[in-house]
Amino acid sequence: MTARRSPNLIWRWPALLAALSIFGLFAALIGQTGIWLPLSWGALTVPLAVAAICIVRSRS
Repeated sequence: MTARRSPNLIWRWPALLAALSIFGLFAALIGQTGIWLPLSWGALTVPLAVAAICIVRSRS
C-alpha cells in the first residue's frame, strides 16, 4: 500500500517555483538596471534549471 501524502507536501515545490517565476517576471518589469536585472535573470533561471534536472533524471 502506498501512503497518502498531504497536499502541502505535494504542492510545496511547484508553489515555490511558481512564486519564484512570478517574482522574476515582476523584477524584469520593474527595472532593467541595477539589482533588478540580475535578480530577474536568477529568479527565472532557477525553474528552468530544476525542470532540466528533472528531465535528465527521468531519462536515466
